Amino acid sequence: MAFKNSRRVSLGALFGAPVAALQWRLLLLWTLLLLLPTVVAALPLLRTLSQLLDHSVHAEAWAQHFDALMFGDTVRSVMNNGSGVQGGFIAGAVLTVLLAPLLNGMAVGAGRAGRPLGFGHLLQSGVVEYGRMFRLMLWTALPYAAALWAVKWSMDLLDDKTEVAVLESQAQASTHWLLALAVLFVVLAQVIADSGRAAFIADVGLRSATKALWRGFVQLVRRPFSSLLVYVVVTVVGFGVAFALGVARVHVTAVGVGVLLGFLLMQVAVMAMAWARVGRVFALAEVGRSLGGGGRRAAF
Repeated sequence: MAFKNSRRVSLGALFGAPVAALQWRLLLLWTLLLLLPTVVAALPLLRTLSQLLDHSVHAEAWAQHFDALMFGDTVRSVMNNGSGVQGGFIAGAVLTVLLAPLLNGMAVGAGRAGRPLGFGHLLQSGVVEYGRMFRLMLWTALPYAAALWAVKWSMDLLDDKTEVAVLESQAQASTHWLLALAVLFVVLAQVIADSGRAAFIADVGLRSATKALWRGFVQLVRRPFSSLLVYVVVTVVGFGVAFALGVARVHVTAVGVGVLLGFLLMQVAVMAMAWARVGRVFALAEVGRSLGGGGRRAAF
């Protein structure tokens, strides 16, 4: 299906899509599944920290108040004797990558249905779409590789500008502009990747991951303003909420009830970031429909 019969993007549908992404079952399931790699990565670290700190006479005081000297010594000890910790982090990262297609498949299934789905239907969608989402994840390495090359080029250009700059203010201005350019490259790659996932929502007949990524690129070219607008707005809101919850977590003492409260705050922060991810895909699917990518919704 080629992009044809294009129409203007409906702002109501565009900003209503992130609201539709507020599906508690989807966000809860997303958060619970992401706990798996977190546990895999955290267990070796917790074991190492237990060996270092549990028998200290200052352990209770450190749990209630941050001690910079203790923190520095602990970090150095973990880095010097942390082969198990590094292995845990690597295993957690691999598990996260393997879970990503399942999570994206659940989001695509929820977007196609156009209504909140139950836990069973969400997991079923994730399994059914896993192959396509995995292939799309591999294809998205292309825009990310291009973005990394552009960032490296920006850094090399920054070094050249800094060497020839006469004033410190000129060097700082060049640094700010080139860092902004590097961020833009990464954002463009992310928009293409998310638009590729959104293509599976906009067109339920789409099966090819290659075509999906191409449509994501074309969508960014033909609808740059609306694509970047929803990406920035939803990302800022989602990560802003997550940051606020993270700040609140820092001020919670990890003793007694504070342990549970701190854990819950961090999981809600993960939910906020998951909503940002799903909300972007839902909104970009509306942009895709404006290009003629609309189709019937899947029935469950």
